[in-house]
Parts: sequence; C-alpha cells; structure tokens
Amino acid sequence: MEYLGFSWAASVRRHRISRAQSRHVVEYAGLFFVRPASPPERPDEALLFLGDDAEGNRLEVVGVKLDNERLRVIHAMPMRARYEALYEEAKQWRK
Repeated sequence: MEYLGFSWAASVRRHRISRAQSRHVVEYAGLFFVRPASPPERPDEALLFLGDDAEGNRLEVVGVKLDNERLRVIHAMPMRARYEALYEEAKQWRK
C-alpha cells in the first residue's frame, strides 16, 4: 500500500525511533495487519507494520490511514517478542 505522505504523532519519538526508520518499515513491509479500533466505538482501525529498518533493526510501527490517503504514524518501537510469528509471516511479503 502506498501513501501520499506521512505525518507523525508526537508520542512516536517516545522509544527513540526516527521518522526515517518508521517510514522505511512501512514502505518495505509488503504486508500489514489490521487492528480493530480500540475502544470499538472509535472509527479508525490501526495498521500494524512489522519489519526491519535500513540497518536491520526489527521494529513495530502502527499507523492510521487518513482520509487524504496519508498515514499518521502513532506508534513505533523495537519489536516485541509477541509479534515474532506475525513478523515471520510478514517477512515473506517484503518488497
């Protein structure tokens, strides 16, 4: 999936993942996972991207697709162990 641009929530820097690192994961993931809105009454689903940055660091990146075809990145951090199986699945679809 391609986006017309990106924006980042201020909280994304909490784990010291740069915009370039997040963007690289999104652009090269090849596959993403849809997480239902939480709480359920929120209108937006979150998209989970699992992949490596340009230096090979495994990351998890979460974004919300905006109406203007942009992606708002709301979370980025080193990948947690609970995503290992999904990461392996996503790895097969990388660009």
